[in-house]
Amino acid sequence: MTDYVETQSGRPSRFHEYIQRQGAQGYEIEHIWANQYDRHADEFSHPSDFAEYRNRIGGLLLLPKSFNASYGDLPYEEKRKHYLKQNLLAQSLHEEAYEHDPGFVRFVKESGLPFRPHAEFKKADLVERQELYRLLAEKVWSPERLLQIDPLLQ
Repeated sequence: MTDYVETQSGRPSRFHEYIQRQGAQGYEIEHIWANQYDRHADEFSHPSDFAEYRNRIGGLLLLPKSFNASYGDLPYEEKRKHYLKQNLLAQSLHEEAYEHDPGFVRFVKESGLPFRPHAEFKKADLVERQELYRLLAEKVWSPERLLQIDPLLQ
């Protein structure tokens, strides 16, 4: 989904970079929320409820291992600005992604996908992001799109 957002926004594909798991240049899944139940106790009555929400796809990003190691445990409000240096799906959490990237703004408008920045990332924000990812997955893996011939394979 990360690569789809970027290529549909006019950027070159970085798929082969994103699937690299090994080594210092590898990528991994980051939880937007650090594993800190106490930061979210106002919205979850039990740590297991928090853990279940934290692991939902709407609360995940694909990021370089080095980024995750450096920023992963910070509160969302502190690491959000650092997402601007990452892929477009991560950048879309910050309002600046919508200000200076005409390709991304065009993609958001044309796709009708409910992208929006999140100044904070509460339970309702995760639920909203989950819906964005569901709709994005429908576009990425739509039968019509999968039947299209890839010009690179011709």
